[in-house]
Amino acid sequence: MKKKLVIVESPAKAKTVGYILGSEYMVRATLGHIRDLPEDKFGVDLKSFTPEYKVLPGKGKIIAHLKKLAQLAESIYLATDEDREGEAIAWHTTSVLNKNIDEVKRVAFHEITRQAVLESFENPRAIDMNLVASQQARRILDRIVGYSISPLLGKRLSAGRVQSVALQLIVTREKEIQNFIPQPYWNIKVVVEYKGKIFELTLVSINNEKILQPGITKREDVERYVNEIKNLPIVVSEVTKTKRNMGPFPPFITSSLQQEASTKLKFSVSKTMLIAQQLYEGIQLEKKTPVGLITYMRTDSPSVSKIAQNQAAKFILEHFGKEYLPEKPPYYVAKVSNAQEAHEAIRPTYVNFTPEKLEKYLQKDQFALYKMIWERFISSQMNPAETETLTVRANAGDYGFEAFKSKIIFDGFTKLWKIKIDEGEKNIPEDIISGEKLEIKEVKIEEKKTLPPPRYTEASLIKTLEKFGIGRPSTYAPTINTLLKRKYVKKEKRTFIPEKLGITVSEILSRYFPDVINVQFTAEMEKELDEIAEGKKQWKQVLEDFYNSFKNSLDKASAEIGLTLKEAQTENTVEKIGKICPKCGNALVIRKSKYGKFIGCSNFPKCKYTERINKDVDNTSNRS
Repeated sequence: MKKKLVIVESPAKAKTVGYILGSEYMVRATLGHIRDLPEDKFGVDLKSFTPEYKVLPGKGKIIAHLKKLAQLAESIYLATDEDREGEAIAWHTTSVLNKNIDEVKRVAFHEITRQAVLESFENPRAIDMNLVASQQARRILDRIVGYSISPLLGKRLSAGRVQSVALQLIVTREKEIQNFIPQPYWNIKVVVEYKGKIFELTLVSINNEKILQPGITKREDVERYVNEIKNLPIVVSEVTKTKRNMGPFPPFITSSLQQEASTKLKFSVSKTMLIAQQLYEGIQLEKKTPVGLITYMRTDSPSVSKIAQNQAAKFILEHFGKEYLPEKPPYYVAKVSNAQEAHEAIRPTYVNFTPEKLEKYLQKDQFALYKMIWERFISSQMNPAETETLTVRANAGDYGFEAFKSKIIFDGFTKLWKIKIDEGEKNIPEDIISGEKLEIKEVKIEEKKTLPPPRYTEASLIKTLEKFGIGRPSTYAPTINTLLKRKYVKKEKRTFIPEKLGITVSEILSRYFPDVINVQFTAEMEKELDEIAEGKKQWKQVLEDFYNSFKNSLDKASAEIGLTLKEAQTENTVEKIGKICPKCGNALVIRKSKYGKFIGCSNFPKCKYTERINKDVDNTSNRS
């Protein structure tokens, strides 16, 4: 009896899917992409934008094996991931097997569970050539940008659409920090007593005009205000109690998972995605059979299936009580307008697989990430938390003061997803009323300085890229890895600091390729790629429009960029001594040779002026 051939990307996924399907199926893995543009040449005809695909190194034996199985198989199923990359892998695999797309069946599932997998095999579809076209357009766009600009930058350097925008953000932020001039400001607080309780009120207005952020900016004003306040009675003018609901956070999408794992677990983006993939593809439990524990980890949609919502509702009712279960399941909307709503958020496949039940089967980092995903999902289906805030306002003449204290009066979703709230002044007495006179114990002055914007972390960089619609869930990890690998940026205390080389590359791209690093332009390109996926635009037309405008910048850069980069690299590798060359007027620098240090011209090799180094210069250099 002939078997059915199923092709997936990874051996782990093949093992889990194979267990679900049974002995009638042969499940094999491509080990990722099987074909791509060539590494040793451009590989795209810029007149027709036709790509030249090559089988990737090391994939020959895999293809031969798949071809042999395909000849023996009753039918062929492509069960690669349900995103554009997965669709492209399915199409490329079909091509190398010498099959037409109507000779294979495409199945895609959001989770590797028995129900989801069997349903997808009962309802196969054709390969979606719109998704394939979108992936091809993205790949060719990246090839045009990367292969056109990278050679101009020199060996071991590169440029890319998303990569260059991310670098620009980091460099721009660093310049803002370097140029930032701290400004002093002051806050005034009064320490008061009421019925034996001592608490603080902050000065918020003068003559009914609010003090603007960050605070009072003149020292002489502060001293005058303090001297006046000391001699004035202070009376409570208003006491209010307000309640408000805090809704739960939506279940994770790729970017929010990466951000939260970076902040809470100190995971890099790459580590987060690697562990998430392991959880998605299957973990062996007590029966020694692999089970997919989470849904697909590359998604920009926070939507949840009705089945999953019903399972969560049942769990919440049984384990937390009816007061934690909303009357209607919450509905979450994607932040990005072009999110694929057919996809789901990242959630556990089985809500009854609590972290505690699975801890003994999971490695430490797998457990930490799974626990976070499970808690985020269950809490997202719970009732809001309710807070109560007591606000006290008081006046001392024309000076208005304010203080508050807050507390959670119903924990709601925070019973599971812990959060911190600003509790304010905990000592404010509950029975304080308007019209009461307060006793001033002390008038305090707080001197502070304005702070520069913070450097980007992995979490905040991803959040910014997502905010502007740049890149997609699959691009964030490789983008950050490339910036670090090229030594454009470094990480210190989990923040990105641009290297001199990264600043140079960013400045060159800003000068010659402003569109490549322009946030709005790059976001617009992402939108066009989505429109290709939806069948609204032709992929070759999008490429042609881009290249026609890009080529003008490329021609200009080709003529000028080499000298600019050489000058910058020279500045980066030599030490200036504060003197000019007597021959050509350029800066003199300290150079090194196999014979030791010497003074030479920064315009070398055009100017070959040299002189011996003296001790004073050498010592000055060492001190600097």
